[in-house]
Amino acid sequence: MLSFITRHPIAVILALILHIAIGVLITYEWHDSTKSIKISVQGEADNALHQDRQDKPFVNIEPLKTFAVDSALVKQQLERIKSVELAKKREQEQLAAKTDKERQHLKELQLRQKEEQLKAEKAAKETADQILKTEAERKKTEEAKRLASLEKKKADNERAKAEKAKKASLLAEKERQLANEKMALAQKQRQVEEEKKNALVLEIERKDKENKALALEAEKAKATQAEAVAAAALQRQLDEESAAQRAIQKRQQLLSLRQTYISSISAKVKDNWRTPARISPEAQCDLRITQTPAGSVTSVRIVNCNSYASKQFKDAAEKAVYRSEPLPAPPVKELFERVITFEFKP
Repeated sequence: MLSFITRHPIAVILALILHIAIGVLITYEWHDSTKSIKISVQGEADNALHQDRQDKPFVNIEPLKTFAVDSALVKQQLERIKSVELAKKREQEQLAAKTDKERQHLKELQLRQKEEQLKAEKAAKETADQILKTEAERKKTEEAKRLASLEKKKADNERAKAEKAKKASLLAEKERQLANEKMALAQKQRQVEEEKKNALVLEIERKDKENKALALEAEKAKATQAEAVAAAALQRQLDEESAAQRAIQKRQQLLSLRQTYISSISAKVKDNWRTPARISPEAQCDLRITQTPAGSVTSVRIVNCNSYASKQFKDAAEKAVYRSEPLPAPPVKELFERVITFEFKP
C-alpha cells in the first residue's frame, strides 16, 4: 500500500479529495431534507387522545428526521470514482508493461555486453597464442638455419678431405707408374749391369720411401691448412655473433639509461611542483620539454591532457618545469634529447 502511494501520490490525493466532496454533498442533502411530521395514536389510546384534545386541541410531537439522497448525484459520483479507478488501473498496467519492457531490454543489453566481452577475451587469447606460435616458429627457423649452416660447413670439410684423398691417390698412382717404368728399365739393363741393377733397385726403393714420406707430409700440411681455414671461418662467425650480442646488450643498456634519464627529469619536476587549490588528483598531462645540452628549458608544451586537467593544473605544471632548471644531465652523451616528453601527474 505504501509503495503504491509513493509511486502514485497525485492519484491518491485526487481520490481522497473526491471522496471528501461526495461525503460533504451527502451530508448537505441529509440536513436539507429534515421535515416535521405529525403522528396520531389509534386503537386503545383514542379515548385518552380525545380527552387530551379537550384540553389541547392538537398535540405537536417531536418530528423525526429523514434523509433524502439524490441518487442521480450519487450515481454520477460513483461513475466518476469508477472511471478514476479504471484510469488508475490502466496507468498501473501501462507502467508495469513499460517496466517489464525496460527490464527485458536491460537484460538483453547485459547479455549482449557479456557476449561482446567474451568475444574480446577470446580474440585477445587467440592473438596471444598466435604471437607465441609465431615466436616459436621464428626460433625454430633460426635454429634450423644454424644447424643447416653447421651441416654445410661439415659437408665442405668432408669434400675438402675427399679431394685431398683423391689427389693423394692420383699422386700415388703416378708414383707407382713411375716406379714400374723404372723397374722395366732396370729389367732391360739387368743383363748388362747386374751390379747396377741391385744398386738401382735399392735407389728406387729409397726414392719410393722418400716420395711416400713427401706425399704424407704434403697431405698432413694440406689437412692442417684446411683445418686452419675452417677454424678461422668458425672464429669469424663466433666473433660476428659476439659482436651482435654486444650490440644488443648495449642497446638494452642505453634504453634502460634513457628511461632512468627521463625518470630523473620527471622526478625533479615533481619535486618543484606546487599544488594549487582545487586540483583533481585524477588530472594528467604529457609535458613536452625543449632543452639545451646544458639543461636550460627553452619551451614547455602541455599536450594530451585528460578531462580532469584544469587550466590551473596546466599552468602549475609549466611553472614546475621552469623551476627545475637546469634539468638533469644524461648519464652518457648519446642519450641527450633536445625534446623530452613524459607523463605528469600531481
